[in-house]
Amino acid sequence: MMLELRVRHRFRDFSLELELATSGPVLGVFGASGSGKTTLLHTIAGLLRPDEGRIAVRGRELCARPGGTWLPPERRRLALVTQDPLLFPNRSVRGNLTFAPGAAERLDGAAGERVLEVLRIARLLERGVAHLSGGESQRVALGRALLADPELLLLDEPTSALDAELSRDVLGLLLQVKRELGVPMVFVTHRAAELLALADDCAVLEAGRLVAQGTPIEVLKRPRALGVASLTGIDNLLRLPVLRHDEDGGVTFLGIGPELSLAAPLCNAQPGSRIDVGFHADEILLCLEAPAGLSARNALPCEVSSLDRVGHDVLVGLRVGDTTLRARLTPAAARELGLSVGIRAVAVVKTASIHLLG
Repeated sequence: MMLELRVRHRFRDFSLELELATSGPVLGVFGASGSGKTTLLHTIAGLLRPDEGRIAVRGRELCARPGGTWLPPERRRLALVTQDPLLFPNRSVRGNLTFAPGAAERLDGAAGERVLEVLRIARLLERGVAHLSGGESQRVALGRALLADPELLLLDEPTSALDAELSRDVLGLLLQVKRELGVPMVFVTHRAAELLALADDCAVLEAGRLVAQGTPIEVLKRPRALGVASLTGIDNLLRLPVLRHDEDGGVTFLGIGPELSLAAPLCNAQPGSRIDVGFHADEILLCLEAPAGLSARNALPCEVSSLDRVGHDVLVGLRVGDTTLRARLTPAAARELGLSVGIRAVAVVKTASIHLLG
């Protein structure tokens, strides 16, 4: 079990009282403002000593109160990344990354090389933090957390202070951290799109209580979760190989499956390298036949793999080559197309809708 938790703690005007267990590897904690999400994260991190409770990470007991185990934050092998990157202003990027014990050795080894590569911060190492953008600062904060070699990464709304473009970029990076570095996470969010992109398990809090737990799509179907959910901005975040460039046409072709390519805006990445791209679920048009006389460069044969009604929307899973995409439709559109699992269709995406990340 990645995380086992049972806590009770009373404040003057609020109480946290819940029990949950998750195998992860990524648990999303979801709920309205004031529901106790950050308080829960601080309890796991050891910044709050609960009145009663037990917390264990991968079977290692961190807290048993009253009267039992109590490991202080520095001995928990957890790393907390908050909304504010909280970088040390008097240190360079390298100095921030190597703050934790053993981080300097890890930075110089294979693990550090991988972190620098995934987060794309190698070129920033000698820069002062005052000269970083918001997105760069958040990447350095993530790097510092990862180089602390944590058993669990705790993320408190890491994209909430960023604009939409930077938020998408950081979410794409977290997806890479999950896929390529294999670091388990608990992340707090109020955005349904982030849950769907990143989480394997989801816990919904309301007034300090656990009111729902399950996969993100199952949880978001429930009325209590829908009270704070918005499906606006659900992203398809993909890491795809560069096949070739068409400079005259202004496009770069990316591999999305055997004999299938995705036309994206022209970039300067080398053929054979992999780049990160994103486009919104509501930027996919679905057709039952290949359209003719269309300006959109991408008409991708696909198969419907899932259909989920969430509030006033339908999320359609589409198998395109080696990749699964999500399209967001109205129930009327899904009904008129006669969509069901297994139906063949064509997913149309404009090149201009595809954003290069990072």
